[in-house]
Amino acid sequence: MSLCADAFVGQAHALKCELACEVLRSFGNLRFKATGWSMLPSVWPGDTLVIERVSPDQVCAGAVILVGRDGRLCAHRVISVAEGCESPRWITQGDANSAPDKPVSEGELLGRVNYLIRAGKLVPVPAALSVVDQLIAKIVRRSKTAARALVYLHRAVETPKESLPCQG
Repeated sequence: MSLCADAFVGQAHALKCELACEVLRSFGNLRFKATGWSMLPSVWPGDTLVIERVSPDQVCAGAVILVGRDGRLCAHRVISVAEGCESPRWITQGDANSAPDKPVSEGELLGRVNYLIRAGKLVPVPAALSVVDQLIAKIVRRSKTAARALVYLHRAVETPKESLPCQG
């Protein structure tokens, strides 16, 4: 891809994110597909995130929030709330990431992920990882090969199998 094409793709992505932010601010709800691996095993690539606009006082540790920053959208878990400033700041981190993100300001907070749609079913987002999920997150943090294998296996299990049309 040429530099011009890269710039166009970057601009198109930023415009999509801006549109998603505007929809969420205007209508209070948004759905979109997850693409990254940073929230494994809570959120898998292909899951649809169901996001609701919330006020800052409705965000607490354990919640997964959607943040708009630098022309991108990111859904990560709140690991702590920094109080004492004129406005709250949240420290977020992907479940499979080894380090927290930079603090989230009130202006960057877009909403809270309330549910996932996975294989056609509503799945609540847990406020904390189970012991098994913590183990999976540690494996993913340490090995990209293991992460790829887990995503591949998950797709194989979760992807609905196509059925053949009726033959008459």
